[in-house]
Amino acid sequence: PNLTKIDITYGINKIGMNYDRILFGMKISDAISLAKTFDRVDTLTTVILTGNMIDDDLLRMLMTGLIKNNSIIYLDLSHNKITNHGARLLAKLLGENSVLTTLNLADNQIHTEGGRYLARGLTENDSLLNLNLRLNRFADEGCSLLLEGLQSNFTLKDLNISSNGAGPQASRILNAILRDPQHNLEALDISGNDFDGEHFNLMRLALMNNKFLKRVDLRRNPGYREATAA
Repeated sequence: PNLTKIDITYGINKIGMNYDRILFGMKISDAISLAKTFDRVDTLTTVILTGNMIDDDLLRMLMTGLIKNNSIIYLDLSHNKITNHGARLLAKLLGENSVLTTLNLADNQIHTEGGRYLARGLTENDSLLNLNLRLNRFADEGCSLLLEGLQSNFTLKDLNISSNGAGPQASRILNAILRDPQHNLEALDISGNDFDGEHFNLMRLALMNNKFLKRVDLRRNPGYREATAA
């Protein structure tokens, strides 16, 4: 009854040459058991399920418990196999009644439409502080759709959209967010994208009157050297 944190990676240590794919990753029975735990334990605040080969079907089972839970504030599903369908499910956790403060979906398989789904949830959300979407496949359109959802979200403080193919469309909306005094974004990681020198020049202008951003990562972009030399 006092459980506050679950951190599980399904697998076998020191397997050597006896590797078998079936020995790794979450199974249906695991997802069902966890969903029941999420539903029944109201002291649980942190759930970390990284690297468990969780796909949309397994996530759907987990969601039967997550959607009923009002105590989990930290959810880490990074390094799995969640796609657009999974993003659509997770968007339900970001609605107006959400209590989540941290959501980590880094290194999954979410594409453009996933950005649209998550944006819908973020539009109504007023609890999320940290969102990590690093190493997905949003492309420029998906990143811009996501950022459109953030235009009406004034609580997020830490955003990571690195290595997603963001470019001109995303740059335009991101700059609008950075110029808006209602947004208090403090940390931004846009490394490993397709921003060029012109995009960074426009960003520099957008940041001239920004009083909140404390940390930004621009590395591994085509315009990075030009931006740092300026």
